[in-house]
Amino acid sequence: MIKCKDLTEKASDYLDGNLSLRKRIGLSFHLLICRPCRNYLQQIRSTIKTVKVLQPKEKGAYDTCPLVKKLRELSRKQD
Repeated sequence: MIKCKDLTEKASDYLDGNLSLRKRIGLSFHLLICRPCRNYLQQIRSTIKTVKVLQPKEKGAYDTCPLVKKLRELSRKQD
């Protein structure tokens, strides 16, 4: 049985579609019965959308900031 911890560990892979069919179905069933995990997944989706919107228009404008670099990497995974 899938637990909340499993979903939090695999949320990015779930959203990216990088899970086996069996694992994806298991997480989907868990999401049907677990409101906190549905909320958690929605927060991740919202964060990804926000990061995409807030990306600087000038290429390399904030490349010196490690956090921005990491957020850009995460955002690219969602494209």
